[in-house]
Amino acid sequence: MSHPHALPLKSVAAATDSFLADLSPKAACRVEAKVASCDGMPLLCAVEAVLGEALPKRVTQELVWLSGTPRTGAHVLQLQAFGPHNVLLAEARHEFAG
Repeated sequence: MSHPHALPLKSVAAATDSFLADLSPKAACRVEAKVASCDGMPLLCAVEAVLGEALPKRVTQELVWLSGTPRTGAHVLQLQAFGPHNVLLAEARHEFAG
């Protein structure tokens, strides 16, 4: 199955890595990643690879695929980190060309 456009796997991984670099891993209890894209599974796998490497095992990871193309026609990555008592520590939203 070939895609006419290459998926932004490296860009998604780099955005995830940058998000985590700005976050104190000790403070996070849960990290949530949402991808909106027709091709969300490979993008979520790229996010999961970075999270698995960077986060302590005690940090819960939630990966969500919002299937369907966003209105912009881009791939959208939303990242949120939560601390104790579900306090939002950080969030980021990235769009990548489709």
